[in-house]
Amino acid sequence: MRNNGETNPVTYLVLALVAAGLFYGYHVAPLYYDNLAARDIAGESFAVYILKGEAAALDGLLIRANAKCPDTSHYEVDKEGVESVAPGYGLTEDNVKFIFDEATRKLTVRIEYDRIVEFKPLKKRKSYHLVAEKTGIVSK
Repeated sequence: MRNNGETNPVTYLVLALVAAGLFYGYHVAPLYYDNLAARDIAGESFAVYILKGEAAALDGLLIRANAKCPDTSHYEVDKEGVESVAPGYGLTEDNVKFIFDEATRKLTVRIEYDRIVEFKPLKKRKSYHLVAEKTGIVSK
């Protein structure tokens, strides 16, 4: 603050930048929190792949990721073209890859998916491409 009681204009700029950062973080942070949960699901599928094989790991992953979880949601379009918010990740077999390298005995479980974020008061939408991955060595 200046001696005569005036505020420096840079103060308003800094406050605006902090507010914009909080606004962005409020809308985008849940995506990255959900991605941490997807990494946990990939880790569980890694273990199931080792014990029961690829088919069981894929089935378990899809069931767990698409469960009616209130914390995670995605947009779906029905047959009439109406868009709605649905619980779960909305993954299909195309979103999941199991890559096993026989020579190095390295297994990678990779989940790729897209999320759309709607910035509420602005009604603007942005799509984010997220990847959850678990890689490790499979012992003999």
